[in-house]
Amino acid sequence: MGNVHFTDEAITGLIIQCVLMIIIPVILFIVWKIKTHEKVLPVIIGAATWFLFAIILKLAPAYFLLQADNPIAKTISGNIWYTMILAGVLAGVFEETGRFIAFKTVLRKYEHRRSSISYGIGHGGFESAYIGVQMIAFPIMGIMINSGMGDQITAGMDEAAKAALFAQLGQYANLTIPECLLGVFERIPSIVTHIAFSVLVFAAAREKKYFFLYPVAILIHAFVDFSTVFYQAGMIPMWGAELIITGFAAATAYFAWKIYRKLKQ
Repeated sequence: MGNVHFTDEAITGLIIQCVLMIIIPVILFIVWKIKTHEKVLPVIIGAATWFLFAIILKLAPAYFLLQADNPIAKTISGNIWYTMILAGVLAGVFEETGRFIAFKTVLRKYEHRRSSISYGIGHGGFESAYIGVQMIAFPIMGIMINSGMGDQITAGMDEAAKAALFAQLGQYANLTIPECLLGVFERIPSIVTHIAFSVLVFAAAREKKYFFLYPVAILIHAFVDFSTVFYQAGMIPMWGAELIITGFAAATAYFAWKIYRKLKQ
């Protein structure tokens, strides 16, 4: 299959990465459940809301603004900075609005502040597990390619699609286990950030004086997602991007903790 060949270390590292991205949020939920005896519904609603707003509802505007054959999409998709700004704004608007609606509707009777953390575990944890499940395709394709079954993967594809797939697989074919573990590490500050956003939006939904935290969460979310542009543009290495994300996660978590302590129990 082209010149792509997956190393044994890459396949092993990708499998480990996928498993950990699924297991970590499950362990977090179990520990939180044992510690607080919180109900499961906020976690389930958090997971469902992420999927509905981040995947389903965001699909149409994201396609129109980034992938469709129109002048706007061509302009945005042709510039990495425009692309990442739009991606950050869409993620912020849809996910934080989803949180706000969830707290105002199906979770309106869940007034204890702990419910905000339960929701955040569901929202951020399901995102991690979802990405982990999707990434299982890469070690599977790697094994197929190394076994001479690559033609089955590209069956029915035109040359452009095959070239795009080769280029994508090439990014994973020579990964080391530490690089794969770095991908797992990225999920930890991401889940922390989602929990922090959930606390902020919970406060906005429960007390009028905190409503300003809803647009604040949108802005912070958009900025955090946009910050990965420096890695995408090749300006900093992956570990540099992870440090930036971790820094934002720590600052946002501290801010959310200050708000959390002021909320009614």
